[in-house]
Amino acid sequence: MPIAKIHVHHGAYTVERLEKVGLAVQAALEEALNVPADDYFRLVHVMPEGSFVHTPSFLGISYSNELILLELTFISRPKELRLALLKALNAKVVDAVGISPDDLLIIIHETAGENISLGRGLAQRAHVATESGS
Repeated sequence: MPIAKIHVHHGAYTVERLEKVGLAVQAALEEALNVPADDYFRLVHVMPEGSFVHTPSFLGISYSNELILLELTFISRPKELRLALLKALNAKVVDAVGISPDDLLIIIHETAGENISLGRGLAQRAHVATESGS
């Protein structure tokens, strides 16, 4: 039950390009974390001018107006899977919308399965925390 928050500069992306970003994110989640195809929740934030402020470069990485800040929240996974996910996300999003590999900043937030209710006040994924992070 990953939740993807996609933050972009106003005017940098069309609705069609944002859809491609979302589909690429889902494809990477399916590939790297084995997330089911029908398990997706995305929030797209098109930031008003002047409200997405960032450095032009950091650690030898240069950012343009096409920078995407991608926040992912999901049930904890082993380090190897998270690292594979970072690579898959960058490859798939860059390929889908033609941005620089530098222009995808990813932040992962992990939580235990018992911290999530997909409805009805039940923790449907509580068992996941005990199944070696899958």
